[in-house]
Amino acid sequence: MAVDPRTKIPDAVHIRSLWFGLLVPPAAFLLNLELAYALVPTACAATGGVIIHLVHAVCLLLALAGGLVAWRTWKTVGAGWPGEEGGRVARSRFMAGSGVLGSGLFALVILAQWIPSFVLSPC
Repeated sequence: MAVDPRTKIPDAVHIRSLWFGLLVPPAAFLLNLELAYALVPTACAATGGVIIHLVHAVCLLLALAGGLVAWRTWKTVGAGWPGEEGGRVARSRFMAGSGVLGSGLFALVILAQWIPSFVLSPC
């Protein structure tokens, strides 16, 4: 007896967008933190800091993309904050709203990490 691995989940795209909007902004922040420090010797030797600015810009765009996906999902499920109700719609509203708020927070943190790159030399 074989098991069919092609299980069809009806709301798979919706669930993926919820998790994308919730998890990508903090992952972009952590990626920014790690890559910006790891590439300092390379930036000092080769490009004079351009690569660090590029890392900050890409990570900021990634965090904002997660927020955009969360915003679109929030608008799709009904732009309201869940109250006392439970269920699929309330869960989706909460996850999407948390993704929007988290994206704003992590975008600000990435911008705050980017400011010293303008003021200080990587060398």
